[in-house]
Amino acid sequence: MRRGIDLRADRRRDARAGRLVATVLAGLAVAGCAGSSAPSAIYDLTAVASDVGGRTHRGVQILVPEPRALKALDGDSIAVRPTAQTISYYGKVQWADRLPKLLQARVVQSFEDSGRVRAAGFPGEGLLINYQLPIEIRHFQLESGGAPTAVIEVAVKLLNDATGTVVATRVFRAEVRAGGDTAGAAVTALDAALKQILDELVVWTVTAI
Repeated sequence: MRRGIDLRADRRRDARAGRLVATVLAGLAVAGCAGSSAPSAIYDLTAVASDVGGRTHRGVQILVPEPRALKALDGDSIAVRPTAQTISYYGKVQWADRLPKLLQARVVQSFEDSGRVRAAGFPGEGLLINYQLPIEIRHFQLESGGAPTAVIEVAVKLLNDATGTVVATRVFRAEVRAGGDTAGAAVTALDAALKQILDELVVWTVTAI
């Protein structure tokens, strides 16, 4: 009888040990999967408009809604276009946030740094708005079919917030030759192209108001 009790106890200990090993292995497997999917690099957009001059509107406040984009550009993946009909993404790297939110932040910062308007802000900040600046992202990628080139194209409306009237519209486009087709070279060229667009955007806006 004593021996039978010992055998049952041994089986229970073996079962507990087996469950513990299985749990540990499962945890290691999950950790391995998480590690393999982590990006090797996260890139930010740092471009803002320079002190480009233009008219100053001390009483004007501008709202910059989050830009719109098709699904292919509405994420944190860095796009590369090998052909006109194909969009791919760099593996294991990503933007610091969704691309529309990064662009929105840099547009707001450009107006703030320019000093050409009283304020620029995001939805939900409670600003008394005079104008809105809806933006559509049409292109924001490295084109690698020939010489690697960063291409950005955005369509912008200047909207009178009080009347709902579109005061002006414009499509901004910039192309900058990249130093290669790597992710780092693509981001550097895209940042330079964005700088060109932001410089033009601020001047165009304060002139059209």
